[in-house]
Amino acid sequence: MKTAANLLLILCIGLNLGCSMKRFAVKTTIQVMEPAAQAFYEEGDLEFAREAMPANLKMMEGLLKSVPDDEALLSLLAQGYCSYSFAFLEDSEKSGDLDRAKMMYKKGFQFGLRALPESVRAHAGGNLEKFENALNDIKDVAPLFWSAYCLGSWVNINKQDVDAVGELIRVELMMKRALALDEEFYHGSIHLFYGAYFGGRPKMLGGSAEKAKEHLDKAITLRQGRFLMPKLYYAQFYAVPTQNEELFERTLREVLEASPELMPEERLANQVAKRRAAKLLKQKKDLF
Repeated sequence: MKTAANLLLILCIGLNLGCSMKRFAVKTTIQVMEPAAQAFYEEGDLEFAREAMPANLKMMEGLLKSVPDDEALLSLLAQGYCSYSFAFLEDSEKSGDLDRAKMMYKKGFQFGLRALPESVRAHAGGNLEKFENALNDIKDVAPLFWSAYCLGSWVNINKQDVDAVGELIRVELMMKRALALDEEFYHGSIHLFYGAYFGGRPKMLGGSAEKAKEHLDKAITLRQGRFLMPKLYYAQFYAVPTQNEELFERTLREVLEASPELMPEERLANQVAKRRAAKLLKQKKDLF
């Protein structure tokens, strides 16, 4: 019996050691994922990025199987699915891509939500007052922002769905908390949300061109105009609502003529802004 007990003890120790080594290996791999992801966002070839990104996302999902509660990995996945959907699916003319964008945004939201405190997750689909109070437990802006961005984008492309539009208030509460935590996060992108929020709706529903301009000016100033997405939003959510055609064209031309090396760490985002600016400029006659 003693021999059997010793063998069982050795087996248990071996299994625990094996699991610990596996988790250590996964954790070590995750530590290099963030700089690897940053290298990806430095890519300036949109077609290459579109083809490569799904494999990277699935690799991260594979790692998550071993460490399902890793907040850094969950945040990277939320960011990745948001970025992929916005860059390559949401405005694609390819059949089925819009439905894929809806699915990917929802998936990104779920990953980000898993990185938030239990108190937030418990009320994510329930009482708004309890949800708002729980948001005060959040100290890390990254999973909060990417969760809100994914959910907000999902709402934006589901405007015909009353239930989906009803989730916008939850997005607003999340972005409000994110703004309080760090208004400069991801080059001031929280201000981009508010620029679109105030500039993309009529005045009777809370829209305000002045507030949109205030937020977009902040986003542009934070990176001295090197991050091009705020200028794209400036044309779309301020120049169009105020019917300033000259400002609209001038701003979009600035985006299109900007050097690919204007912000090397965000080549991919800037190239997406350029592509969207070209599309928006072609719509000028319909917008003015």
